[in-house]
Amino acid sequence: MTMNKFSFSLKLGALLVSQALFMGHALAATTPAMSDCDAGVADSLTQMFTCGSVHGSLRMLDYSTHNAYFSKGYSQDTFSYGGSVKYTTAEYYGLSLGVSGIFQRGIDHNQDHLVSELGPNETNFGEAYLSWHYQDFRITAGDQRLNIPFLGDYDWRITPILYRGIDANYGDADNFLHATKVTRFKPWGDDQFLNTTEYTDADGTTNGMWAIGGGRALKLDDKKLTGQLWYEDYNNYTKMVYADSYLSWSDLPSQPKIGLQFIRGVSDGKALAGEVNSTSYGAQFAMNFTPSLRWSLNYDHIAASDNAYGDGALVTPYAHNSSSGPYFAQPFFTSTQDLGSGNAYSTDLNWTATESISVGTRYSFMDLTASSGASSSNQSEYLVYGTYSFGGVLKGLSVTDFVGVQTTSTSDANFWQNRLALEYDF
Repeated sequence: MTMNKFSFSLKLGALLVSQALFMGHALAATTPAMSDCDAGVADSLTQMFTCGSVHGSLRMLDYSTHNAYFSKGYSQDTFSYGGSVKYTTAEYYGLSLGVSGIFQRGIDHNQDHLVSELGPNETNFGEAYLSWHYQDFRITAGDQRLNIPFLGDYDWRITPILYRGIDANYGDADNFLHATKVTRFKPWGDDQFLNTTEYTDADGTTNGMWAIGGGRALKLDDKKLTGQLWYEDYNNYTKMVYADSYLSWSDLPSQPKIGLQFIRGVSDGKALAGEVNSTSYGAQFAMNFTPSLRWSLNYDHIAASDNAYGDGALVTPYAHNSSSGPYFAQPFFTSTQDLGSGNAYSTDLNWTATESISVGTRYSFMDLTASSGASSSNQSEYLVYGTYSFGGVLKGLSVTDFVGVQTTSTSDANFWQNRLALEYDF
């Protein structure tokens, strides 16, 4: 990055933050007193709108790579800014509305070295939904964020991944019944909702997916046992069962936690990404060395399957090349399920140094084979990261940096990447 680009980014960052701070203070000054709105619950249609709230995230991201994804000599350098601003009404007889605007702009882009999802200019509506809430039940219809296995917004780019559909939940985070129907999705690099998936080379369209799931928590003396089970059906791609369970000792200073997971995927319909025959098993152990220092050790085994996609890899239409989702063992710059079958390992160490500073490191080793008869990738990733969160009048502003390198036995080019983010959440 040149000094001119750096100077401009600082000026732009100051402008974005100052405007966001002004917006936050202006909204605070014009929002009716809590006694008029009763914590977001309106007494009239007028209050439904006047007692609404505005939240958002403004971001500047600078992503740089060298030997991108092991392509020797190929570098990427993309600097973009933008974000999303969302207005949500107060609830009136349980009903509420939400709508957001999204935008993304690039600065000084070299098209030959572009990070694809940060390159396109975007200006459009993002979320637009109607929600009804009664006691422990909520149903939401429209364009929205989701958070179920392998369907998340993976919120570390500028604009969110969104889904068009109906989402219903009864219960809380631990004890719940959940049902979802998705018809379209919006990826990072587009401001339109699509009838395709992240498998951009798949020849065909999809009617989306549907899922049902449930979770349960039990208290066992000084221990807590939780579990969840999901069935997901991706039209013309795959049918999937996902399950996990955790046993935790929250009363102990070290707060140890043991996790197990199981994932099974088979083909559905036209199998647009390829024939699917995938079985994964995982285990995890985590504990605190001190109240501010937490460590985890993670493992997954993905069974090999001849003539299947990725030698038995899992097909994930909305997480492909985006996220490893709930896989215990995962790298940061690539996705476990996109690397094949075999064994995956990772270990994480995170230190919350102060209320403002958090730093960490991760090592992952992917002993995975992308196709039958091929040699293992033996991919190692060495990652360090840190976040500084401001306080006072700058509360909501943070600076985060992820830097790491991946090595693999299938290439003599090491893949380096740095992700620098300036973010203001309000």
